[in-house]
Amino acid sequence: MTKIRFLGPLAAAVIGVLAFAARSHASEPVLPAECGAVSAKACNVAKSLRKGINLGNMLDAPREGDWGVRLDPEFIDVAAQHFNTVRLPVRWSNHASEGREAVLDEFFAGRVDKVIRSLLSRGVYVIVNVHHYSQLNGQKLHRNEFAVDADIVEERFLNIWRQIAERYKGESDKLIFEILNEPTGVYEGERWPALVKKTMAIIRVSNPTRVVMVGPSGNRISSLNPAFVPNDKNVIVAIHNYQPFAFTHQGITWLPVRLPTGTKCCDEAQRKQVKRELDEAKSFSRKVGVPLHLGEFGAVTQADDESRAAYVRMIRSMTEPDGIGWTYWELASGFGVYTKGRGWNSALKQSLLSD
Repeated sequence: MTKIRFLGPLAAAVIGVLAFAARSHASEPVLPAECGAVSAKACNVAKSLRKGINLGNMLDAPREGDWGVRLDPEFIDVAAQHFNTVRLPVRWSNHASEGREAVLDEFFAGRVDKVIRSLLSRGVYVIVNVHHYSQLNGQKLHRNEFAVDADIVEERFLNIWRQIAERYKGESDKLIFEILNEPTGVYEGERWPALVKKTMAIIRVSNPTRVVMVGPSGNRISSLNPAFVPNDKNVIVAIHNYQPFAFTHQGITWLPVRLPTGTKCCDEAQRKQVKRELDEAKSFSRKVGVPLHLGEFGAVTQADDESRAAYVRMIRSMTEPDGIGWTYWELASGFGVYTKGRGWNSALKQSLLSD
C-alpha cells in the first residue's frame, strides 16, 4: 500500500485497473480449442447433449404415417426417459402453402409444438430442423410431396425459417435450431454458405442468442470447410457418419445398388476407417473453434444385433471422450432400436445407454 501512495494517485489508479482486469480474466472460463470461436453457452450446450436419439421417419415423412410409423406418445416417453437429447426431423415444406410466403399449416405446426413442448417439459434438449426439403436440394420428390415454382423454392425455405424462429422464440434454451438436414445437390458449393448466412440473419431477428446447428454439404465430414461456418458465437457444427457404409446400409432397397446382407462389424479395418473420418472432424473443430455434434449415425435392422451393438459402442468410444454428443438414427423404423408395443432391442439398448 505504501508503494502505491508513493507512486501517486494516477499510478495507483492504473495499477488498480490492471489488477481488476487480471482478476476478471482469471475468473472467465477457459474454453477448449474446439470452442475458441463460440460462447461459453454454445460450448456448454454442445457438451451437455451427450446421448441422443432421432425421432426419424415420423414428422419428416411427406405425410405422417407414410413411412409406416407415427409419432406416438409412447415414443416421446421412451426418448425423454432414456436420452439427454432428442433430434426432431420435420418436413415443414410439405405442410406449408405453395406460394413464396409458405404459410405453415397450423394443424401440423401445432402437432410439432406439442411434441417439442412435451419433450422440453421433461428436461431434455430438443433439436428441431428442416428435413427432407427435396425440391430445395434439387432432388426427386418423394411420393405425396408437392412441387412449387422453382423460382420461389429458396424464398419459401427462408420464410419457413422466419415462422419457425418466431414461433419458438420464447422457448427454453434447450431448444436448438438446425438449419437444414444434409444440404446437397445445388448446395454442394458456394450457394450453401450464402444460404446459411441468409437463414442465420432471419433466425437472429427473433432468437438473438439461441444455439443453432449447421452442417457442411451433406453433413459429410469430407465436405467440412470454414466457408459454411457462420460468424456467430452461438453455433454448433452438425456432422453425420454412416461408415462403414457396406455394414450400416446393407440390404436397403432404395439405394442405387443394393448392398449384400451378412456384413459384420467391427474389424480393425472398419475401426480405422471410422476413426480416420472422426479424427478429421475433430481436427476441423479445433481449427475453426466450433464444437461438433454427431447428428446421425446408425445401422439398419438387416444387420445382426451383435454387430449393431458393437458398431454403437465403437462410435461412442470415438466421440464421448472428446465431449462430442450424438443422436442415433433412429428410434423405431428401419434403423430402429425400439418397437411400439414390444419394447427395446435389448442388445442395442445396452450399447446405447450403458455408462
